[in-house]
Amino acid sequence: MRKLQAMLLALMAAVGVRAQEMDAADLEGRIEYAYFTADANALRNLVSATQSSLAKGSDSALAHYQRGHAQYRLGLVLQARSDPKASEAFSACVEALGKAIDADKEFAEAYALQSACYTKQSELKAWKVVVDLPLASSKLEKALKLAPKNPRVTLIDALIDYERPRGLGGDQQRACSNFEKAARLFDATTDETRLPGWGAADAYFHVGLCLSEGGDVLGARNALERALIIAPDFAAARAELRRVIAPKS
Repeated sequence: MRKLQAMLLALMAAVGVRAQEMDAADLEGRIEYAYFTADANALRNLVSATQSSLAKGSDSALAHYQRGHAQYRLGLVLQARSDPKASEAFSACVEALGKAIDADKEFAEAYALQSACYTKQSELKAWKVVVDLPLASSKLEKALKLAPKNPRVTLIDALIDYERPRGLGGDQQRACSNFEKAARLFDATTDETRLPGWGAADAYFHVGLCLSEGGDVLGARNALERALIIAPDFAAARAELRRVIAPKS
């Protein structure tokens, strides 16, 4: 009887863990869809959902990471609209990822995403450059040391390099090479259920941008179409594809 009870408890625990994983996967998918469709209101609601989850006791490193991910995506959408609240989103992203790192000191992807949010803060508030850029660099260095072949870490390394002015250490040529590396790493990923799982569409989108800037229209078209296969609702990729294939007057 005791053996049967133990088996039932183990089964219930396994089902509970699987349900949490499904919820986390669903949440990530919703965050990405809202970002791809530039839906700031949906992202705000998802931020609230992550906060509610944490309030109910889901105090895991992944739960804090997903809150940071939602804030990061919200910040990007607001920044594209020149909305001053973008800075608040990136600040909240830094805070959430700090808690993810507190919960798991080896969480390379949390260090990388926190680096991206520190970088975005410095872009929006010039007086933060002196403090935030060194923090961004140290967090990214830690991420690369922990997981040099992680596709999201490589992607974020490239994003920071691509967007940072050359005078502050940015290098778009190096970034474009790393976008291609990130795309290859995403292609080589075999565990599609692993979380975090976002980023492949972003990698191909930026490969497309780089190829377009270099005059390779066919290559850019192929990369952007790949981004849209991964994320059919990726509005920015669709707009860039239209621009690339538009007849030149």
